[in-house]
Amino acid sequence: MKPWGRVLTAVALAIAIGASACPAIAQEADPTDRLALSPYWTQAITRWERLIQHYSEQNQFDADFIAAVIWKESLGRPTAHSPAGAVGLMMLMPFPWRPSPQELENPYTNVAWGTRTLLQIIGDGDGDLYYALAAYNGSWEKVDQSNTRRYAASVLDHYSRAVAMEYGLPLDGDWAAVFAVEGGHGPKTITVIGPQQPVARYTERMWHTDLPSVPPGFAPHATVVAFLDEQGEQCAVRVWLMQADGLPVPHPLAPTPVTSSTPDAVQSLQVLSPFIPD
Repeated sequence: MKPWGRVLTAVALAIAIGASACPAIAQEADPTDRLALSPYWTQAITRWERLIQHYSEQNQFDADFIAAVIWKESLGRPTAHSPAGAVGLMMLMPFPWRPSPQELENPYTNVAWGTRTLLQIIGDGDGDLYYALAAYNGSWEKVDQSNTRRYAASVLDHYSRAVAMEYGLPLDGDWAAVFAVEGGHGPKTITVIGPQQPVARYTERMWHTDLPSVPPGFAPHATVVAFLDEQGEQCAVRVWLMQADGLPVPHPLAPTPVTSSTPDAVQSLQVLSPFIPD
């Protein structure tokens, strides 16, 4: 993981705001297209659906994940300001290399910068969504603080429920979402969260645990984000929905086997050591 200053460089986050912050995005999609967002979201979020879809696709995010960040940050209010000075839908700080506070109240400008900022942080965190979200909320130096961890857990909880609703699961049912990274090098950390399961984290040690793991050979229920690691290798964060009996939630169609490109470390995760954060 790298310091916050490394993440937020003007070069890495340079955006052609004049082109990307154009309200014409709202008209460019066919109104008959399938909606990008889960029915989980209220009108406060769905009013921004085309905007969220556009920048999610541009930066290889699941639109529901960006919706979860926006909901947690601003409740969908484009002119919201935090006591610390963060602004807009994704609550960006108006640092010198970013647009002004007034410009960041523009939903298109805000989400354009916000999605690219979040993508950079996730890449610097090797795909660990829990810590990346904590860093987005408070900087890398504060990822071990209870408030940034609660923020990360809340975003993952909302996102998991949005995905679960699309699979017909009850929002407060006995299921869990398992987040894991495909690709990259080094040990993987798995994050699990569900309505009846407080956030828990795993390492790849062969210790017994009753918590769910990645089901070998079963296609993920969603891809949260695709990103490049430090070596330029393509990686992705996937999520699997698991039932109380330890089996994956069935797909609407026959399950598609995970491709051979899936790292052995992810395919073989069956017994992991639990780590319960504060």
